[in-house]
Amino acid sequence: MRETVLIKGEMATIVIVTTEAGTEVLDGEDEVLEQHAEDRHEAILRRYLDLGWDIEEDGP
Repeated sequence: MRETVLIKGEMATIVIVTTEAGTEVLDGEDEVLEQHAEDRHEAILRRYLDLGWDIEEDGP
């Protein structure tokens, strides 16, 4: 499993979670924003970084 927490400003957070089941993107209230059956972690992370989000935590 890999989990990356992104932050934008002081309050907005998004979490990218990748498991054997695929990749999900969750908002700050754990609502699913995106769901993919395959590992799309790097592509999604790149997209959010390009949109101005910053990495707060990244790890297994």
